[in-house]
Amino acid sequence: MSDTDTTRLLNTLRGSLDDIRLSVPLDDIVAAGQARRRRRKVAGVAAVALTAGLSVGVPTLSNPSTAPPSYATSGAGVHIHTAAYSVDSQKDGTVHVTFDKERYFRDHKGLQRALRSAGFPVLMKVGVFCKGPNDDGKLSPSGEGAGVERVRTGVREDDGRVSLIFKPENMPPNTQLFIGYLNASQLASVHGNPGSVERLVPTNVKLTCDTVAPPEHVYR
Repeated sequence: MSDTDTTRLLNTLRGSLDDIRLSVPLDDIVAAGQARRRRRKVAGVAAVALTAGLSVGVPTLSNPSTAPPSYATSGAGVHIHTAAYSVDSQKDGTVHVTFDKERYFRDHKGLQRALRSAGFPVLMKVGVFCKGPNDDGKLSPSGEGAGVERVRTGVREDDGRVSLIFKPENMPPNTQLFIGYLNASQLASVHGNPGSVERLVPTNVKLTCDTVAPPEHVYR
């Protein structure tokens, strides 16, 4: 309603109510109505602005996370760094891993998740050793089954950390790398060698698992 229309309506109302006593002056009633209309217009504009902001993904409220993730993934690959290990995707498709064996035992599940996030299928356990139905059970002195050297290579550094290179492109279909790390008592029984059992195992069948540690690797 325009100001001219409002003035005309006000004059008409004054004329029709000349003989009626009002407890509230007519001018006050009209002013209050105009104020309410202005507030409704402002609220409508705010609602439209809020809707527009949401439709284009613009945050109108901020609630920052108080617990940032311990790893990051992006179009450039996976780069996960913790106190116990680091996992980094490389441009050549390999995944480089470095970890401290002592700290690793505190979060072996985290390392398993990190490798899987980087595209390398792996199953890790501590104190338990698994194999597929067609596995002959043979292991190298260092605890490796057939084919492991094609998908994983590594060295132990002088400071006790282990550096490994995983090669997802060499992994056969429907296969994952099983890594069974010896627990403290098992390590003591073999004097720390080997420290793990590693086998290629199928992903689509039930595995056979036990707690029998591998034979001690005696260097000659």
